[in-house]
Amino acid sequence: MSRESEFYRDNLEQVLQFSKGRQMLNIKETMEFTGIKSYATVGKMFPFYNGYISVATLARCMARKEEA
Repeated sequence: MSRESEFYRDNLEQVLQFSKGRQMLNIKETMEFTGIKSYATVGKMFPFYNGYISVATLARCMARKEEA
């Protein structure tokens, strides 16, 4: 069982604050939150399903990028 990243909780809190408690973000909202301007780039960086990503998955992906 893997250990939770030290950045995960901070990222999750920030994304939930941005989304006003909603659990799913679309691609446009993810781009707005991250500041990424390219659909192609955001699509390569994060695993969207039918154009959406859960805030937990986004926070986890961002935490992995921070550790690298």
